[in-house]
Amino acid sequence: MDQPEEGDSQSFANRILQELYSQITIPFQRQPQNQTAREEAFTKNEIARIIKKVPIKKAPGHDGIDFIVLKPIFRTHPEILITFYNKCLSLQYFPNPLKTGVIVLFLKKGKNKSDIISYRPVSLLPTLGKILEKLLLERLNHHLRRNNLQCPNQYGFRTNRSTEEAILDLLDKINSAKNSNQHALMISLDIKGAFDHLQYTSIKNSLNNLKYHSNTLETLIDILSNRKVAINTSQGPATWNQQQGCPQGSCTGPAFWNLVADEVLQQNWPQGVHLQAFADDFVFLVNAGSKQEVKNLANKALQTFKTWTDKHKLEI
Repeated sequence: MDQPEEGDSQSFANRILQELYSQITIPFQRQPQNQTAREEAFTKNEIARIIKKVPIKKAPGHDGIDFIVLKPIFRTHPEILITFYNKCLSLQYFPNPLKTGVIVLFLKKGKNKSDIISYRPVSLLPTLGKILEKLLLERLNHHLRRNNLQCPNQYGFRTNRSTEEAILDLLDKINSAKNSNQHALMISLDIKGAFDHLQYTSIKNSLNNLKYHSNTLETLIDILSNRKVAINTSQGPATWNQQQGCPQGSCTGPAFWNLVADEVLQQNWPQGVHLQAFADDFVFLVNAGSKQEVKNLANKALQTFKTWTDKHKLEI
């Protein structure tokens, strides 16, 4: 992009935000549900467990409040944060000021410095909001585990899962096909800018499909409305609406992605077709008795996968 004229840093920052965060025709509108189950209030122990684990060296958001400040506040006056977070849960409301991320741009290795798409935008989010995200996610993840709703073929952003396990499981299936004298084909697929282009309606629909109608779920959904991004300049912050995508740096982003990705991972794939993922990297393993059968199965599988990406406005 062209360099800004002297004294015009704010408008230059606005152009960067507009290029990074495109607007959509119909912005996400939350429709609060009144008939929701009221889960118990957050306990002091729940909050203490999260605050104990948060790293003190992480940069704060636009409010300048870092975890170094929050830890002693909770230690000496826990009722302040307990009351605040339980009021959010009761109102099914994620406060708008906690949804604004300050953008810091990191140049991707080997990329052109003058091209804005060469930079990875990382959001510095308010620490108060990060703790609320973690509280809500703990309850969501408990619901997913208790009801066995997490797809076993997703190896990314999952507790006790790893790249090593993903590779070993894939190798086992390749060796099994080899031992059965079958032809096998592996297809690797990457979603272009998966986190940046994830649609809020896709996230909301995936959450609703969990049949977890509660104040926890409604508060999570409220995270998606009225999101903003900002870049600090000498003339003050430049701000812009974020209408799609999960902030890189948020706690909920990985969980939201997995919920949407589970839809395609849990497809009723035909015999001989296996699909697994590590976050937004997918791998098909297709095996059959002949090369032509492998080709036919692979084409059908790729078409099904494309139907899913088209539905959620994602690109391979």
